[in-house]
Amino acid sequence: MDNYDLKKQHQKLIKLIEDTQLFTHGDMELQGHWGKYLCVLVSGFLENAISTVYIDFVSNAAAPHIVQYASKHLDKIQNPKSKKFVEVASQFKKEWGSDLEKFFSDYPEYKEAIDSIMSNRHQVAHGKNTSISVHRVRDCLEKSVCVIEFIENQCSNRTITVRSQ
Repeated sequence: MDNYDLKKQHQKLIKLIEDTQLFTHGDMELQGHWGKYLCVLVSGFLENAISTVYIDFVSNAAAPHIVQYASKHLDKIQNPKSKKFVEVASQFKKEWGSDLEKFFSDYPEYKEAIDSIMSNRHQVAHGKNTSISVHRVRDCLEKSVCVIEFIENQCSNRTITVRSQ
């Protein structure tokens, strides 16, 4: 990831995920609660990431008043499932949306990771049962980072490579 704040937020999440074993002392019920908590944090990370990447792009490509307008619009994105990622990419450039859709088609596990985090966050927020685990959250986070890097590469016109998980 290019953005310093996103890198820092990602590192904090990874550290917290790694420390979960220390906090829970092997207590499965407690680990389940941590999984829910981490799911909510990762969903917030995805909200931040989608707006931050595109705000960075606009900041480097447009006049300040356009940046201000775009930032207000992008900051309102909440609970972005994979469909929202495609929709936002398409609003910037039709090809970007098509390429991201193809990426999700070629690598459905990345689409599923984002959708799983958002669906589970919704369940947690509304007091419903969910079986999201700390391990699953970490896996979804890492796959989601690949999507974030994909859209960063689109915004900077770099060649897009997919990391194997």
